[in-house]
Amino acid sequence: MAAQLYWNPNTLVLPQGGGLFRLFQVSSRRNLLVTRPVVDLIDLLTGGAETTAVQARHAELAEHIRVADATTFTLWENAYCNSDFFDSTLGANDLEAMPFETFIELLEECDMVSDQWPPPTDHAKRHFADRFRGSFYEQIATEALYQRSSPTAWWTAQKFEADHHTTRPTPYRYIEERFLEDYFATHFQGADVLEIGCGTGYFTAKMAQHARQAIGVDYNPDYVALARQTWSSDVKNAKLDFQVGDIIDLARGSPAFAQARYDFIVLIDTFLFLFDETYQPALYRQRDAIMTNLRGLLKPHGQLLVMDPHPLWLTPWLGHPEAPFGILTEYRRRRFHVIPTLEEMTTLLYRHDLRVRRVLEPRIADEARAADPQRWAFMNNVPQWWFFEIEAGPVSAAGTHVNAA
Repeated sequence: MAAQLYWNPNTLVLPQGGGLFRLFQVSSRRNLLVTRPVVDLIDLLTGGAETTAVQARHAELAEHIRVADATTFTLWENAYCNSDFFDSTLGANDLEAMPFETFIELLEECDMVSDQWPPPTDHAKRHFADRFRGSFYEQIATEALYQRSSPTAWWTAQKFEADHHTTRPTPYRYIEERFLEDYFATHFQGADVLEIGCGTGYFTAKMAQHARQAIGVDYNPDYVALARQTWSSDVKNAKLDFQVGDIIDLARGSPAFAQARYDFIVLIDTFLFLFDETYQPALYRQRDAIMTNLRGLLKPHGQLLVMDPHPLWLTPWLGHPEAPFGILTEYRRRRFHVIPTLEEMTTLLYRHDLRVRRVLEPRIADEARAADPQRWAFMNNVPQWWFFEIEAGPVSAAGTHVNAA
């Protein structure tokens, strides 16, 4: 064991009452529930301490030191049920004593203690057992294996009820769905609409309730088959259809797209994949070709509509249920690497003579307040999705953009 140990100041020490404290590492999003004597050890570790001194102090307090790992999967179901991914069901009876070596190893695993100063900021996954390490997609893959389900099934289950006809009572329902339902009703009357990355077809079917026709496209044939099965009665009325297609070149898979033009092309929780160099390298490398193809599918006055998680979506929140506050841990330097920056998004659009007409930041519905006042209060103040209306920008004869008055 290292000769010197340091406390990581990115770890909050939060009193819970009853002699219990919660240790919350804001960067790695790890949570421990501990008894009061652990706080005495933290006082010793602040600024650095010899391991032998820490071990001696641990021996003095060992009878009263109890610890429980209260971390839930960072972006699993509890991301929408517990504000900072903390298992609130744990209590004093769940805590246990630990030998000194095991105790320090847990603190190091949670990035709360380090043998170097300043503490490293690397939260990369090193092996399969690192359940709570790595990027957003790495954690999803690990959790899917733990749950013995495929990532495809994970995406479906965390968003929809088992019948695929209802979103779960999470922000997917109370923010995303409520906003989109209103938007479709207001803007899609009599329109030709294409949704790319339609998944199980849930929102494409809602578009078809108002549009002249709505086509859903997804590269995953299992999703498309499920969409056709789930919405078979709507497909029969010829206003709704689902096809297997590749966003990189839709016409390659279906020649019909070579001539088709749409009033609206919609990407819901999909556009962000064009900026993921690690896990979506094909989309990342060909994103300029993708944008060219998407613009070619728009009618002259058509719009590209993008709804993605807001960069503030990853902000953990704490505080009083009626006045919670968030802790911003990343924007440009992304450890979980989900959402591109506004600069990255608009730069790609500008390269293809596209401009943002309007950005909307949907609010959470009031009906969600009764279920979780703290979550409602936070999300009513801090947006969880943003929605872009994108159109072709005016271009001068010289090929440069014209600034609108």
